[in-house]
Amino acid sequence: MRLVVSKYAGFCPGVQRAVELTLEQGKGRPGQVATYGPLVHNPQMIEHLKGLGIRTLGDLSSVPEDTIVIRSHGVSPQVMAALQATGKTIVDATCPFVRRIHSIVDSLQDRFLIIIGDAQHPEVQGILGRAPGGAAVAADEETARQVQADGPVAVVVQTTFDQEKLEPITAVLREKFPDVEIHNTICLSTRDRQREVAELARDSDLMLVIGGANSANTGKLVAICKGSGVETHHIQTAKDVLPQWLERASAVGIAAGASTPDWIIREVVDVVMENSNEGIDEVREDSTEVIEEQSKPLAVGDIVVGKVVQVNPDEILVDVGAKMEGLIRKEELSFRKLESCADLAQVGQELEAEVTRLNEDLFELSVRKLTQSKAWKIVKEAFETQQPVSGPVVEVVKGGLIVDLGLRAFMPASLVDLRFVEDLSQFVGQTVTVLVIELERRRNKVIVSRKAQLMQEQEGKKAETLAQLEEGTTVKGIVRRLTSFGAFVDIGGIDGLIHISELAHHRVEHPGEVLKEDQELEVYVLKVDAGAERVSLSLKKILPDPWTEVATKFKAGDVVEGKVVRLADFGAFVELVPGVDGLVHVSQISDEHVAKPEDVLTTGQVVKVNILDIDAKGKRVSLSMRDAHRGGRRGAKEERPQETTSIGATIGERLGNLFEKEDE
Repeated sequence: MRLVVSKYAGFCPGVQRAVELTLEQGKGRPGQVATYGPLVHNPQMIEHLKGLGIRTLGDLSSVPEDTIVIRSHGVSPQVMAALQATGKTIVDATCPFVRRIHSIVDSLQDRFLIIIGDAQHPEVQGILGRAPGGAAVAADEETARQVQADGPVAVVVQTTFDQEKLEPITAVLREKFPDVEIHNTICLSTRDRQREVAELARDSDLMLVIGGANSANTGKLVAICKGSGVETHHIQTAKDVLPQWLERASAVGIAAGASTPDWIIREVVDVVMENSNEGIDEVREDSTEVIEEQSKPLAVGDIVVGKVVQVNPDEILVDVGAKMEGLIRKEELSFRKLESCADLAQVGQELEAEVTRLNEDLFELSVRKLTQSKAWKIVKEAFETQQPVSGPVVEVVKGGLIVDLGLRAFMPASLVDLRFVEDLSQFVGQTVTVLVIELERRRNKVIVSRKAQLMQEQEGKKAETLAQLEEGTTVKGIVRRLTSFGAFVDIGGIDGLIHISELAHHRVEHPGEVLKEDQELEVYVLKVDAGAERVSLSLKKILPDPWTEVATKFKAGDVVEGKVVRLADFGAFVELVPGVDGLVHVSQISDEHVAKPEDVLTTGQVVKVNILDIDAKGKRVSLSMRDAHRGGRRGAKEERPQETTSIGATIGERLGNLFEKEDE
């Protein structure tokens, strides 16, 4: 008998993440952690969690636990608000693919939402609560025809929906709604699982599909197998396997839903092997890529661990415990460009490698090939779940950078940072965290983006900052950008705006007069609009009031210099100190009649003024140029030497002494 286990059997990445988060929270804390709803659609897993002291919440009426885990299906905003209202610690284990659907739905404006899936499934119920413009659920072509909506429509798909059933439904919706926006949000893992199970069923005469009775994705796998015509049984545990099923089977395939724990799959495999009448010729468990077989000599494709015994510039020799030594050429050490093998290997070091060629006296091995094979699994999972990965930047190439993720990943220059980076060489040697945005195994193509990861981090910081910001408080920030109307300040993942009128107490023509980019400063929070993600800031609010300085520095009767900052029909405004302007009434500009201030004054002109009155409380200062001019002229006369009169002298010059005596 040939026994093959589907390589996608068991937990999908989203469920695996939810289970790991839950177990991590519950470790050493029995009775302090609960999940909101069943974590997975598998009763055995639920019982296992219960045995660890992690119970399932049906409602929020009584929650003695300290921590609540949101399962991978996600919840609606209303349920999330109710969970947060309990005051407990909330751990969000929502699947990244489900969270992507939430983001799509949250971005909809006036579009009516249609969800293709099971209306009773918790994932679909969580999505329904987010629709801003109304929503409907279509499970098949008939229900799709019954959907009524006015205006534009958007479509998302339950992550575990059957891929083959999707196209007929979307065809109906495209015909029914001219303005339709369709997002195929079926999980990549689900598509691969369903496709691989269909292939496995065609090569088997008996299929055992393991999963909970209520598991939607397991039910779809059962339907796919039965659709291929093979004998198929839906089982939950090894106890459900009947020996008579195996009597005539020569090729048995085992598949499992995304909520099936690994230990249940192992138990089923053991039972099949124990009850096989003819014995097992081959056992292939593609999920772990292990082939059970008798001990045999090393062959091409085998994985070995060897100790480095010699390092040469272009090759190294390793002892793999066999009668022959293994040779690793420089180009098989890494995809990187190496000057010498000594850059990456040294005598005594253990290396894991794949046998690529057998000669009479040695093996040829490849570390690069094995490393890349392992890396592809990590990178593929990171791509499917949109989780970040890290690696060093090893080279600058035309158009971008090369990042070592165990394989060669290219990062375009436009995706290196949030802003344009002119000198890319500064990143060589740095370890960067990136998101995988494009993947093609056949062409060994991996495209990564540090910019996307930074944006994701920024969004997280932004949400956290918005939740914590309070109007009327001061926060620290960094000036990021200056514009003609104000300055944008980074206050923790979000840029708040200081309008030009809030930069100082005095008039500012351009923000560059008082601020510069990358300057650190404290700012006052004027207003927070969390919904629109807008924050209004002020620098003026935390600066000293210049009127306090005026009240202590000046008094009525003082003659001072000031700058004309504004002209009006009734007079001129003269700046005494930045932020404080006094008024020179038109009648106080000159002894001579002045019709309009602009006839004798210009903006920016420095003039002498006499302070007539200061009202610091009312923030008003009355000034006189005429009085200051008299005093100034008098001082000038005293300093000027006596001159003789002449026929060409003016009346003012001839009678000046008389006026002075009269004043005295």
